[in-house]
Amino acid sequence: MEHEKVKFPKRLYDALQDYGLPENGNESWPVGTISGLYDQWREEESSVLGTFIDENADNQWLLIDAVRYGYEAEPEPQWGIKAGNCYMIDSCLWRFANVTPELVIDCEADFDEKYEAYEIVRLLGFGEVVDLNKEGKAYD
Repeated sequence: MEHEKVKFPKRLYDALQDYGLPENGNESWPVGTISGLYDQWREEESSVLGTFIDENADNQWLLIDAVRYGYEAEPEPQWGIKAGNCYMIDSCLWRFANVTPELVIDCEADFDEKYEAYEIVRLLGFGEVVDLNKEGKAYD
């Protein structure tokens, strides 16, 4: 049975990288690895890793799965504007077309900052701000 890598937010991914946890998983001593992560968390009481581990038991299981199966960073959100079935394809001329979210990204009509996309929606008076990465999966 093939398992997918665990996806973590970028800041948690970076914290695991800083700790030295290999991305490919298959640790030969998973209990020792998790114990080491816990020890580091105890030393750095306000660490990103500590907050994640201490938040709930599900996060602890995710960490165990990351040690077993590997992990990767979630893609950073790429914000776009959607109106009905169409996406903004040109952010300078405010043109919309019935295209895929990937094409919006390729045409560089996406926004790195969510507030920028909300400002355009406010000015237009219609549309919604969407994460094009998530829209792309729904589009498939």
